[in-house]
Amino acid sequence: MKDRWFLKERRERFKDAVLKIEHRDFHFSKNGQTGTFTVVSMKDWAVIIPVTKEGKFILVKQFRVATGEVTYEFPGGALEAGEDADSGALRELTEETGFTGKLTLLSKMRPNPAFMDNFCYAYLAEGCEKVKELNLDPFEDIEPVEVTRQELEAMIADGTILHSIPLAAYGVFKAKGY
Repeated sequence: MKDRWFLKERRERFKDAVLKIEHRDFHFSKNGQTGTFTVVSMKDWAVIIPVTKEGKFILVKQFRVATGEVTYEFPGGALEAGEDADSGALRELTEETGFTGKLTLLSKMRPNPAFMDNFCYAYLAEGCEKVKELNLDPFEDIEPVEVTRQELEAMIADGTILHSIPLAAYGVFKAKGY
């Protein structure tokens, strides 16, 4: 299938500190046509499912600018240039919650390969305990919230948790038998 697609041209349309947008022209030999596709390039991400020693899940409550909503999510964020996923995940967990724990990689996934080229690494952090205060970025407004598994699953079922990345991470968590 891949051998039917030929990259003809790439044109950068926008770039800032968060993302780059390109138009890529591909010739599709199956129908003989060339089409222009938009590709968003971003840093890789990590999302962490933290579970305390007492068995509670740690969510972060935060304001999201794009939707103007307060969301509940698992902690996570962008990996820094040259940072490996394990280190970035532990850094994000500690910065956003003040907790640390034993990390296990659950999945390396593509957030949306239709138009994005980055990866998201989903982790489980077990035995989490509070080790420091939050260390937030200048425009992060985050409150850690501890919930039981039953409360977490109710928040997923009733639509309180809408963010697809934490939902995907929790799906992998359950599929792996946790």
